Amino acid sequence: MSLEGRRFYRPLFAHCKALLAATFRDRGRGRKESLQLDRILCAFVAALALVSCNIDKIEVYSIPKKGVTVAMQNGSAGLPSAPVGTPANWVKPEGWSEQPLSEMRLGSFKVDGPNATSADVSVTAFPGDAGGLAPNVNRWRGQLQLPPLEEDQLQQTIQRTEVEGVQTYLVDIQTPENAAKPSRILGAVLETPDRTWFVKMTGSPELIASQRQKFLDFVKSFRFTSAMEGQVPETAGTNMPKSTNDK
Repeated sequence: MSLEGRRFYRPLFAHCKALLAATFRDRGRGRKESLQLDRILCAFVAALALVSCNIDKIEVYSIPKKGVTVAMQNGSAGLPSAPVGTPANWVKPEGWSEQPLSEMRLGSFKVDGPNATSADVSVTAFPGDAGGLAPNVNRWRGQLQLPPLEEDQLQQTIQRTEVEGVQTYLVDIQTPENAAKPSRILGAVLETPDRTWFVKMTGSPELIASQRQKFLDFVKSFRFTSAMEGQVPETAGTNMPKSTNDK
């Protein structure tokens, strides 16, 4: 037994010895209870001896912590991740300032207006139909406190056109009259063979009105490289920083 073990069990053995002595005195008096106590104490002493013999074999192990992956829900819940790379080119309008990219944003711009106002422009893309045209347009409507519309009603409010042979839908919506914070959205949805592109401009109604033609020219400047070939693009641009998509 180690020195620590002797120091730990020495008081216990001394106490047991005293109890045994008292038991033997009681046995001389012929008490049945003393005999039973004697047996219990003997078993207790034997158990202590066994434990003390193995006390030096106790080891402590350090368990390294493993990394924990936390799934964070973003503003486009239910939508798949954006395609790798940026298989499209466009021409930035004059007066638009490029902004840092975020996750799912393949393009980001700021448009400054009078009286410290500004508009935000985002370019995003998702595989396939990205959930469908109607749900996405209704989501934009919800951001302007507008009620959702049925698909046949939406078709009457959407303008159809083509950009380099790609089917394109144009949206122009605004907050209800007397809204506390008037806002307007110009949107374009472009459906290429492998993904759906969303171009969105948000700002005050006056600023958006002054930038409407530039927005349309921006959308018309899109040129899709891999989509026209029906190929998935290489991983060019995978090092770009990304964050939550806010189409």
